[in-house]
Amino acid sequence: MSMRLVSVASDENPDAQQGPISVLIIGAGPAGLVNARTLLQDEFSVTIVAKEDGVGGCWRNTYPDLTTNAPWGAFTFPGLDMPKPSSLEGKVVPARAYRRYLEEFYHYFVEGKVEMHLSTEVISLTPTANASRGWTARLAREGDGETRAFDRVVLATGYLGKPLIPLLFRQSPIPTFHTADLANSAQLSRLLEVLPSSPASPVPQGDEETVLVVGGGKSGMDLAALLTNRGRKVVWTFRGPLKWFAPVVPPGMMGANRMDIYFGPSRTIDSWAMWFYHRTWLGALMIRLFWKMMRLGWSTVYSEKMPAPTTDPYLSLAQFAGGIPTESTDFQPLLAAGRIASVPNITPIAVEDDGVVFESSNAHKEKLKIKCGAIVLATGYNGANYDFIDGATRQSLGLDTESPDKGSKDRIKAFRDRWRSITAGKEIGEEKEIKLPLVLRGILPFGRWTQRDLAVTGATRSYAIPAISYEVESHWISSMFNDDPCMRLPVTESDCLAEIHAENDFIRARYPGIVPHDQIPSSTYFTGFNDLAHTRTLLRDLMLNPWRQKSDKKWWQFWKIGDWLDVRIHPEQYATLADERRAIRGRVHRSTD
Repeated sequence: MSMRLVSVASDENPDAQQGPISVLIIGAGPAGLVNARTLLQDEFSVTIVAKEDGVGGCWRNTYPDLTTNAPWGAFTFPGLDMPKPSSLEGKVVPARAYRRYLEEFYHYFVEGKVEMHLSTEVISLTPTANASRGWTARLAREGDGETRAFDRVVLATGYLGKPLIPLLFRQSPIPTFHTADLANSAQLSRLLEVLPSSPASPVPQGDEETVLVVGGGKSGMDLAALLTNRGRKVVWTFRGPLKWFAPVVPPGMMGANRMDIYFGPSRTIDSWAMWFYHRTWLGALMIRLFWKMMRLGWSTVYSEKMPAPTTDPYLSLAQFAGGIPTESTDFQPLLAAGRIASVPNITPIAVEDDGVVFESSNAHKEKLKIKCGAIVLATGYNGANYDFIDGATRQSLGLDTESPDKGSKDRIKAFRDRWRSITAGKEIGEEKEIKLPLVLRGILPFGRWTQRDLAVTGATRSYAIPAISYEVESHWISSMFNDDPCMRLPVTESDCLAEIHAENDFIRARYPGIVPHDQIPSSTYFTGFNDLAHTRTLLRDLMLNPWRQKSDKKWWQFWKIGDWLDVRIHPEQYATLADERRAIRGRVHRSTD
């Protein structure tokens, strides 16, 4: 595929910018904040709009005791450390500590330097007419509306979207809450007031004092544990199969490069180690052995009350939900001790005045009723984070999911033939058609390929090192918005579309039978655990060194313990990206003078 250095604005281009470029960032979560800092470094004029009353995005309101699935350091941006409290025994980051960190980040790097609009929603976002660059946004706060024009827009709205409320629960006669609601302390207090605390253990058939939790994801487990620790009787149900869970957070156990390879493959084989483990039969069998060992280790998490998934964990990483802490007050010990009752493999079919009717997933389709006094829905999200963009525009941008193009099957087969770890010891049969959005690198929607005035960030769904992913994405976006001559991008619109199809087909090849948008409804490109592979691609686009975590080690030195394969990454290795990009711009400009 043709790639070249690309610059949009020029002396002949009527859209060439005069004066500071104005950028609207929608969302004040981690991705929105780090993009604001990077854009400020590059002298853009930045406006942030957030519907919350403060910064932090979805971390602004979290229910008590929530922890992230990542170790300390994974959420840390360059320039501001996140000190680990000496009193904290676990390796994961409590959600409320992350909220405080984001507030500090805003204070140090963003506050007073941007135009900030909190408790404000974007009602509509419309591209400028005549296919020129720019957007018109309709903003609303407390009933007052305002129309504003911006040169560029960053969508940093998160990747979950609106809570999914199954139809049968929408007119429930029983008090019903979605897990997203319970991040609000008032709503959580309301739930706790609905039912009295009880010293009795819950029973699977429930009673009028039972809280029924519907859904087998981590949020359902977290809320079941929280309510149990608050003295409520909890029955936990799910239709199955469960996602994969681990008893600890794996990134804390090994070097980032080893994680990148073992949890791979990535689309681009860019090291000897990755080539060996994913392109050769011996390496592929070693990878499969690693995953077999992981599966055996994880099996200790599961029991009759929480059946292990039957899927291959390596091929179904899109359904991986991270680690489950195992302190005495956490979900798994409470379940094992009978303090949480579970009824697996059932699907709700009706809500009555005193309980919910379920149907079993076995061949007999038996009916059973669980009585309850309150319901908690851990039923996930349905995407649609871009409701402020009308449907026709979303479709033209490529933000809505699309069916594979004509050559997709051949490309998927070619990927699997090369990446032998995918098919080692297993034949991949026919799977359902997987629809994906048309977004280059998960950042630039195809419909704005020519204008390059719209970016999506934080929706690439990284697991292990989200802060570094957001950081690198912010520099890619800033260079694109600034028409930097140091960006290597596809040459033509058709080249861009071909590159997007190739990226999407690799996702289809890597995760057979898995629909990433069923797991993460508003994601734009699924990176899984291959955070570093994703960031390396973006850094190459920017003509920057992608191997920032190595010092004097050679790329082929992967077999020595403690050497290249086991290196630990640190956010400060990415602290100089703005200066490096500025230096490249200066060299390019001098060479053209």
